[in-house]
Amino acid sequence: MTAGRTVLAALPRAMLDALADLGHDADTCLAASGLTAHDLAELDARVPLARHLRLWEAIARINPTIGLDLGARIGLRALGVLGFVVEHRATIGEALRDLERFRRLVLEDAVPRLVVRRGRNGRAEAALIQTLPASVARLGRPAEAQVATSFTTLRALAGDEFRALAISFPHPAPGSIAPYRALFGLEPTFGATHAELVFDARWLTCTNRRANPALADYLAKHAATLAANLEDPSWVDRAKRVLADTLTGDPTPSRVARTLGTSTRTLQRRLTEGGTSFAALLDEARHERALVLLADPNKTASEVARAVGFQEPATFFRAFRRWTGLTPSEHRAGKNSTGA
Repeated sequence: MTAGRTVLAALPRAMLDALADLGHDADTCLAASGLTAHDLAELDARVPLARHLRLWEAIARINPTIGLDLGARIGLRALGVLGFVVEHRATIGEALRDLERFRRLVLEDAVPRLVVRRGRNGRAEAALIQTLPASVARLGRPAEAQVATSFTTLRALAGDEFRALAISFPHPAPGSIAPYRALFGLEPTFGATHAELVFDARWLTCTNRRANPALADYLAKHAATLAANLEDPSWVDRAKRVLADTLTGDPTPSRVARTLGTSTRTLQRRLTEGGTSFAALLDEARHERALVLLADPNKTASEVARAVGFQEPATFFRAFRRWTGLTPSEHRAGKNSTGA
């Protein structure tokens, strides 16, 4: 749902500037989006999310590595004043916590969440996690740009010694993974439920090489003022984001309500006021995510069923036929026959 939603103008402007730096036709992409140079003149301005997504659609058609190329060059300039806050915090951990604190100032769908957890080897690891809307995840390039931006920014702040432990993308694997190895120093996982950059949690205490805490505090006040002037996201949008993160877990009304800091009854009432219901949103989230995952030929329909929260493949097959009029295999055959 993009109607009425906006994104910080600094983000599409940084993307277009990076395109031009790479020698691509930024003006054609700008025209395809419906945005104008005037719309992007003020970095703190807001522009329609729908037009930002049209910009991504135009950019994604340029070449298979455009997401990585853009992400490696965009850096913190895409975040407006928040980028300067992040750049000058004393430690990497403080910088990333501010990034999460003010993520809706840019666009929640474009800024990752920070999670600290115990890794497989028993050591603490940090993960920057982004669950993209299905309409964006299917393009592939936005997820690649987001992870590449996070990776190159962390290297700039922590030093060239920074290393990722793992990287995941929600779209199918491309024909060549050489560009990914060249940038990240490892082979990513594809067909995941979300985009993720994992690194050793010790980096969170690393001193930021560009630190200026007093300046960061000053700029954070400006960021807080801008964030306070934003309209609160609708209950429908907020519930959809939580559902996207919990499809493989326990996406019940009570769990979503707890995450949103409200009661189940209040959540149900707010969704009704928004013209929908919890069941309808869950169904929509499963449908959208299933279409993205089925684009990966290496995933079986049963694996997709589990990834979107169905315990029994037969239940998933019935739901998929209700959504599309086709079985998962028929859907895949249709996409392949049309070259999609």
